[in-house]
Amino acid sequence: MNELIFLFAVHNHQPVGNFDHVVKDAFEDCYRPLLDRLAGHPGFRFALHFSGPLWEYMEKNERTCWDLVKELSGRGQVELLSGGFYEPILSIIPEEDRVGQIRMMNDYLLENFGQAPRGLWLTERVWEPHLPKSLAAAGIEYTLLDEEHFHYAGIRDLATTYVTEEEGRSLRLFPINKKLRYLVPFHGLDDIDAHLDGLRASGGTAILGDDGEKFGVWPGTHKWVFEEGWLERFLAYVEDKGIRTMSFSEYLDAHPPSGRVYLPPASYEEMMEWVLEPDDQAAFKKLKAGSGPEARRFLRGGFFREFFLKYPEASHLHKRMVMISREVHAARAEGGALKDLYKGQCNDPYWHGVFGGLYLPHLREAAYHHLLEAEKRTPDAPAWNSLDYDCDGRDELVYRDSVFGLLVKPSFGGTLVEVDYRPWSRNLSNVLSRRRESYHRSPEAGEGEEGTGKSIHELRKELPPEAEELTRPDWYPRFSLIDHFFHADTKAEDFRKVDYGEQGDFVDQPFSFKAAGKALVLERRGAVWASGERVPLAVRKTIEAGDGALRVILEVENLSEKAISLKYGSEWNFLAFPHELELRGPGGAALYGGHLLFEPEGADALWSFALRTLSQSEGGFDIIHQGYCFCPVWPLVLAGNAKKRLIIVLKEHHGR
Repeated sequence: MNELIFLFAVHNHQPVGNFDHVVKDAFEDCYRPLLDRLAGHPGFRFALHFSGPLWEYMEKNERTCWDLVKELSGRGQVELLSGGFYEPILSIIPEEDRVGQIRMMNDYLLENFGQAPRGLWLTERVWEPHLPKSLAAAGIEYTLLDEEHFHYAGIRDLATTYVTEEEGRSLRLFPINKKLRYLVPFHGLDDIDAHLDGLRASGGTAILGDDGEKFGVWPGTHKWVFEEGWLERFLAYVEDKGIRTMSFSEYLDAHPPSGRVYLPPASYEEMMEWVLEPDDQAAFKKLKAGSGPEARRFLRGGFFREFFLKYPEASHLHKRMVMISREVHAARAEGGALKDLYKGQCNDPYWHGVFGGLYLPHLREAAYHHLLEAEKRTPDAPAWNSLDYDCDGRDELVYRDSVFGLLVKPSFGGTLVEVDYRPWSRNLSNVLSRRRESYHRSPEAGEGEEGTGKSIHELRKELPPEAEELTRPDWYPRFSLIDHFFHADTKAEDFRKVDYGEQGDFVDQPFSFKAAGKALVLERRGAVWASGERVPLAVRKTIEAGDGALRVILEVENLSEKAISLKYGSEWNFLAFPHELELRGPGGAALYGGHLLFEPEGADALWSFALRTLSQSEGGFDIIHQGYCFCPVWPLVLAGNAKKRLIIVLKEHHGR
């Protein structure tokens, strides 16, 4: 009988900015008991990856777990895997940071555990063909990828290894067995044994690498894996069946690659569906369901970077990260600046699926906090500067002083895309728009399954009763300084429900701009519908910052000879939680314990509501508070060729 070799890798990660109690529970329910059980079977060899945030937490707070890793490493039972230290998606961060983060992890593992890692856990297995060069430059010899990557390249034998290259720098690739990924630990030993027997009969190698959280953090898994003894039964089964476990490096040295491959950009199968827009995702699933196995080579869903098209907020975070990376390296800032930059590259808030943290404000806030901390260690320009930070072919404008950092997008409504309160390194504009998601529709009969023994991806999830109210999509990103001209009958509730008539063409249309010193003037000559006809109208916005205040002067000018009546609103959106907000009627609001005041002068009303979203996670559906929308409203009566001047101020309670 053929000897079966089993290669097993465990990847553990908690994002930068996650709540301490979540990390503590993960160690209690999963990481520590998993390592403890594996330590009790010294013949079971495996690879282990902890992301940098977990290593740092473990070193400080979980010394029992830390000592277990040292023991396992010392006796050669565990091979430690490298990776970007703060778990970035390597392909979307600058090359210099990519190599720097991997070397940071390599140095950490060598210094603390005496291992110079040869292999790397690739975050979310997001692969792009240029990566071999970067990984080789950081001393990495191999990584693990999902079998889907290989299907897309037409590779049929997946129970072996391959080699790829970029500019002559080679990298060994281990295909992760998808069937095993779904069987372990969710199925009984009979199912696992049948699959492994098939691999043994064919002379193949069993290769498994997956999230450690599925052994105790995912819903129901702690009870199944530990309390009901699945893990102990599995480890005893491996020993009793004579299955040989070894390190990936040992296998690498003993077995040459089966051939050279060139893999297209890819990730695991679910990720490449999550990145699609809802209608595309439904069409893709239908196409897959109606296609035979031979179509697998050609059907591969989307591309990870399309998250930056699907979610403008993810794109903005990504482009700001790249912008700040460039500034940090240009300033030759090191030490704390580089570490904050790396922390701001942690992958979770850059995407969304069952996993991914884009919908979680505390993870987005952590990313921005560290990026802004890094930015504060670079020189501030004394005036407005224009640059195309998001590479859309249109200039944006940036201003920074000791109190506020501002980013304006003239091409999209002359809006404030980002308002930073720099003393706290907090992006006040870090809110998320409401949008349609594929999981917002009710599951059809037979779609997903209930019960135990199922992976997260297989479980059926029922929409909560509030779903209809929470899934009203916004038709524009929730920036600030958005110009609305409402129908006269529009009420605050209509605005909240996105059920109103927009009478002007200013919300998302381009403005011209002119900067002079600390002042930026934006102007659009557009039109509004008034009394059943289109009337030319101009909106001018002057933005000035200084002395602890952001001051906006608004001018609305009637460009016609006819008198008109308008209902104008200026929309602002801030990341603030209920305990950080005090509404003060039409006069505005006190934010963050009264530290900042939002004051629209002479407004007739201040419409405000909480921005809440409905998203999915491994636990089910989550209703998440994303911040607040504020819209001061003024009734305007303008004679022919007349104009009205309005003022909005965001200021520190005690001016600097």
